[in-house]
Amino acid sequence: MRQDAQYNHQKILTTATHLLSTQDIATMKMTDIAHAAGIGVGTLYRNYPNKSALCLALVYDRLRVFITTTQAQIKQTPPTPATLKAVLTDYLAFRDANQALLNTISEVPQAGQDFYQSPLFQQLTDLFQKLLTPLHPDWSAQTIVFRSDMLVAMLKSEMYAFERQQRGLSNPDLLHELLSLLEVSPAD
Repeated sequence: MRQDAQYNHQKILTTATHLLSTQDIATMKMTDIAHAAGIGVGTLYRNYPNKSALCLALVYDRLRVFITTTQAQIKQTPPTPATLKAVLTDYLAFRDANQALLNTISEVPQAGQDFYQSPLFQQLTDLFQKLLTPLHPDWSAQTIVFRSDMLVAMLKSEMYAFERQQRGLSNPDLLHELLSLLEVSPAD
């Protein structure tokens, strides 16, 4: 990517993040973002063809930070049930903090499918694999990969929203159930 394009790309993300601190994503317009960023609307649309694409980029950017931060934390401590619980707690908080953006993205069917092919999906499942492997040395590599994949899939927007809104589960409830599914004692 050219340097000026990269600059505009980052400027748009930074501006959108700033605007989101004072506005709801549903009411924010692409023209608001272009104006606040001091760029033309055409430049904005060349970088992000619609609001869903912009929201996806924002979530991916935030997810990169979550993954990098979490990877650094687990490098310093051996994986334990308490570590897994802390990471899942943080991930559920991440889901809550980004729910409005994620809802906007889920309106575009292709966006969810692309996620499973993305490096971020792989990094996220790798993170959970690193946490689960030492906790379950009796599980096969295939089981670890499958459960990590399913953990991420269970926490995608539509399922997460369904469990929260339709089933009435709180994040602590979800954490308890996820730990049970992963055969990790919630008491640890």
